[in-house]
Amino acid sequence: MRSEIAVLGLGNELFTDEGLGVVASRRIEGLGLPDIEVIDGGTLGLSLLPSVESRRGLLVLDSIMTEEGRPGDVVVYDGDALRRESRLLYSAHQLGVNEILAATDLMGTSPMFLAAVGMVPASLETGYGISAVVEAAMSEMVRAALQILTEWGAWEVSHA
Repeated sequence: MRSEIAVLGLGNELFTDEGLGVVASRRIEGLGLPDIEVIDGGTLGLSLLPSVESRRGLLVLDSIMTEEGRPGDVVVYDGDALRRESRLLYSAHQLGVNEILAATDLMGTSPMFLAAVGMVPASLETGYGISAVVEAAMSEMVRAALQILTEWGAWEVSHA
């Protein structure tokens, strides 16, 4: 049965920290949270549309590019900010969150709750595995995601 809340990890794990959204989603999946579906979105772009439409909540995890951020900085965006900013989340596939959200808006199947947790990458070099800087900040990213799920009534942070 499909869960009303989805956590979507994005990124390409073959470019070190570009895959940090997928790594974060796996860590959340490992917690075994009830009633939350974790989706490894990788670099699938618009093909993820059926997986995200008509959910009550969608939490996106991905690497971000920000002018004022430093590698390892964790940033949280609400649904309004996520829709407002073009190319806010950065992935090698370059086609993703904004296009999916625009499509769900057009079809009237947008999630009621929408947010993203991103982290500034330290490396986008070819290679498998996240950098030490990103690894050190990963627990902060996961905590931020769990806090959002708690605000949505989907999970209690005290259980993690």
